Amino acid sequence: MNTSVMIKGANEPAPAKFADAYAELQAIAAKLKPEQGQIPDVDAIEPLVRRANVLAAHCQERIESVRKLIGEQALS
Repeated sequence: MNTSVMIKGANEPAPAKFADAYAELQAIAAKLKPEQGQIPDVDAIEPLVRRANVLAAHCQERIESVRKLIGEQALS
């Protein structure tokens, strides 16, 4: 995983490129992994989850768009 990925705020638009959005999602997932013996900081988790929701929705839209194109190609 690339640790230099910048995690943006939930109100920021998702990156145009799928790979960039996915990399940011991976960075968020890494930050959300609980550390042994530490109490999770809910105040820090909430904005990460909000941003992850934005990115996940964007990635899902891109995947569905490609699936639709593939389906259209198969019909022609």
